[in-house]
Amino acid sequence: MKKLFFYFFLSFFGLHANPSPIPVLFGSEDLLKKENSVFSVEKTKDKKDRIPVMWGGSSLTQEERTINGFPVKVFILGGGAYIMHKTIKLSAREIEIIGEDALIGNLKGQVIVEDFQNGVTLTASKGIYDKMAGTVSLENNPVLIQKKEGKVVKIQCQSIVRYLEEAKTNLAGKVVVTSDEFQVFGEDAVFSEKEDRIDLGGEPFLFSENRFLIGQTLSYFVKEGSIQLDGNATIYQVSYENKKDKEKDTTTKERVVTLFTGKTLTHQNKGKETLTSMNGDAFMYRTNSEFKANLLESRRNNKDIKATGNVSYLDKENGYRMEGGLLSYDKDKGYSYLTEEPRIVFLNKKELTEQGQLTAVFLERFDERFEVVARGNVQVETQTATATGEYATYFEKRDELVLEGNPNLIKDNTKVSAGKIILFPKSDKAYLTDGLKVIPNGEKK
Repeated sequence: MKKLFFYFFLSFFGLHANPSPIPVLFGSEDLLKKENSVFSVEKTKDKKDRIPVMWGGSSLTQEERTINGFPVKVFILGGGAYIMHKTIKLSAREIEIIGEDALIGNLKGQVIVEDFQNGVTLTASKGIYDKMAGTVSLENNPVLIQKKEGKVVKIQCQSIVRYLEEAKTNLAGKVVVTSDEFQVFGEDAVFSEKEDRIDLGGEPFLFSENRFLIGQTLSYFVKEGSIQLDGNATIYQVSYENKKDKEKDTTTKERVVTLFTGKTLTHQNKGKETLTSMNGDAFMYRTNSEFKANLLESRRNNKDIKATGNVSYLDKENGYRMEGGLLSYDKDKGYSYLTEEPRIVFLNKKELTEQGQLTAVFLERFDERFEVVARGNVQVETQTATATGEYATYFEKRDELVLEGNPNLIKDNTKVSAGKIILFPKSDKAYLTDGLKVIPNGEKK
């Protein structure tokens, strides 16, 4: 019996004489904690419990604390303190590790979170690491920088919650997104690197060179450099365009302000080609003109424009409005093509009231000559007369319309034909030339 007691005493003394070492560099790979409390000793089979977390620093202080009624070991790391969450590194001037398994980490001073796989770095002066949630929360005006495929995006705000394994970041409070092309300002944002997308709410607005955009929500696709602006999207733009004076034969730079609104604005970068579209009640306003359509698309930096659905172009300077279902415009050629029941509405320049109209199969406009050509089943209506023909040319500056191709004119119940009919729609005048002929009632030409 004495011998047995002696062996038991030696075994007990040996346990206390060789205590297990304090884990200075590595935390445990088995977290025996409940999901609803990080300080419970109950076992759980949650996969996140088994995430290996490595942590360390050049100095270590250990102390015992009671948190939520449970005794917990706290390790205070200093001098290059860090936590490794899989491949993501969290470092700070000082880190307070709660529990041997690094369930919670309080990061203090010069906080840096480096997600090497996604090319993202976050910096702040204060942060909290939550292993169970897989998050790091940063405060005091943190900054997120992504460098990927030659593009750099910088995001500043008041607070950040980074979901480490999802590569997703929630940003709140005065969010500012800066890239090489523009700056975006909003109240909150969600950045998902896997979807390569930043979503901003709270009526964000965007600045670029000579341009200002605003809407209810904005999505920015980082890799493509594409933008989608939803909810009463508006563009305010200032440009300088060439204005020719034919009488003086001179060209001057004119400052032009454009206001462009609609339901959804989309700007896509496809290699060297860009496509900007306004979908839903698209409306463009300038001092001398207005443009409307259901959908407006612009390519090659507004040099190639296509408009579809209820197209309407108002020229206030020359007093007319063009309408139709489909419009295409080439700025380099100065050429417009309008089809699908197109028409020209002639307007009084001062009050912009209707003075007459022209309909045809299709219309063409030539910028340099300030001319519109109408082809196919042309019909012109003035205040007192109606004229028909196969094609017509409208000279905007002179308010002169030349109708050709077996033209006819009906006025005061009298029908006449001629080789050419010249109309002045706004002043309601007409000249008939080249073989004038009166056609009796009921006679077909």
